[in-house]
Amino acid sequence: MKICTCVVVASLAGSVQAQSLAISITPDITVAGIGDTVTWTIRAELLNPLQGEVIRAVVSDFGFDLDHGGDTDLSILNNEFQPAFDSTFFGPAADGVVSGDSIIGAVGVNTLPPLNNPSGPDDSNPLLIYTYQTTVTGGNARIIEPSLTLVGQISGAYIGTPFDQVFFYQLADGSPGTVPFSIDPGQVAVVPGPGVLMIAGGAGLLGFRRRRMG
Repeated sequence: MKICTCVVVASLAGSVQAQSLAISITPDITVAGIGDTVTWTIRAELLNPLQGEVIRAVVSDFGFDLDHGGDTDLSILNNEFQPAFDSTFFGPAADGVVSGDSIIGAVGVNTLPPLNNPSGPDDSNPLLIYTYQTTVTGGNARIIEPSLTLVGQISGAYIGTPFDQVFFYQLADGSPGTVPFSIDPGQVAVVPGPGVLMIAGGAGLLGFRRRRMG
């Protein structure tokens, strides 16, 4: 009996470790000139969810700060959480304060039952979380790459009875939760002079690096 119990526990632990959250920040274009506006979309996908469980919310709590490396020739506009993160109980999401090339203090809640919105939490996987735009106002040729820092409690949940099974990517004090996460930022090449279209057609030659964090 002890052998069987150990095997089951080890199997469950392995299943939990197999889960991970992939956060992406994706631009709608990869090459921009002076005056161009880029729309960035933050999504999250729960990879390898537990078999036999039904996702209630890939992400429930989500708070972050974001910057673009101190780019003084970049402005941010139209930054906002998706409607699912505006709670009828807790109030509208805090879309964050724009300061230069940064968004500071963004916090939203995709609220779980019994305090959820009438439409229920958004259970999409991947889940659309947030969008914002950047406008290139000047400067030299460069690569724009956002840096996202998760702040506070970041959680998700499976449907449960009588309460949902909540799990954590990050705890309230910023320490790691039980499910790891990674952040994959997109990149945009800024071309200040003529030749934007030519470079856009051969963007693969620029050898953009991809960075993962967790």
